[in-house]
Amino acid sequence: MEKTKKILVFLPVLAAGLIFIRVQYFRHHQPANGHRLLFMLAAVAVFYAWVIMGIIRRKQQNVLDMLLQASFYVYVFCVLTLTGYFSLFNQLSGHHWWQKMAQRVETGDGVNLQPLMFMKGHHLLSYEVVGNFIMLFPLGIYLPLLYKSLKSFLTVSFVAMLVSVSIELMQLATNVRITDIDDVILNTSGASFGYIGFAIAMFILKRVYSPQQVHQYS
Repeated sequence: MEKTKKILVFLPVLAAGLIFIRVQYFRHHQPANGHRLLFMLAAVAVFYAWVIMGIIRRKQQNVLDMLLQASFYVYVFCVLTLTGYFSLFNQLSGHHWWQKMAQRVETGDGVNLQPLMFMKGHHLLSYEVVGNFIMLFPLGIYLPLLYKSLKSFLTVSFVAMLVSVSIELMQLATNVRITDIDDVILNTSGASFGYIGFAIAMFILKRVYSPQQVHQYS
């Protein structure tokens, strides 16, 4: 029964990966020699190794646990796809990638290290601002639900900041998107607000249900 639960948690993210590989292969890699596809598959393999280890380590006590874990892994997969992780290995396999990255930082080509520039260049409700704010909003909810050591506002915000910085460094290496300190600010703020929403929801639930009932899901 436990193995069946773990397989059911794994299936949604597996389906997402298979669809992604199929789309990427026929859109970008079919005419090529398979070099880029090989590196993309290496990135996918690293991701799925992390997913499998997480699923094996965790318990799936009920359907809610299974849905929570499955949706978390699909969410992480979507964030990695959006931010260019699956092209990382291919980019790093190229020649002089480090020099090219250093040159982008020096010339400011696709790099912004000045905080709050989005306040000057974008409306607060623009796609770029809202998109970066909500991207890690779910992370502020998933972290306290899935990790017992991440139950406070400061720890969740700090982890979210590290995740955002890692994403920006990855984008700097791959040149898939602009590397922007404002993205870190917006991503971290979104995750922090996600945690606040989670904390408010837990407070309300504890008023409605018994602490024992709420504790098993928090």
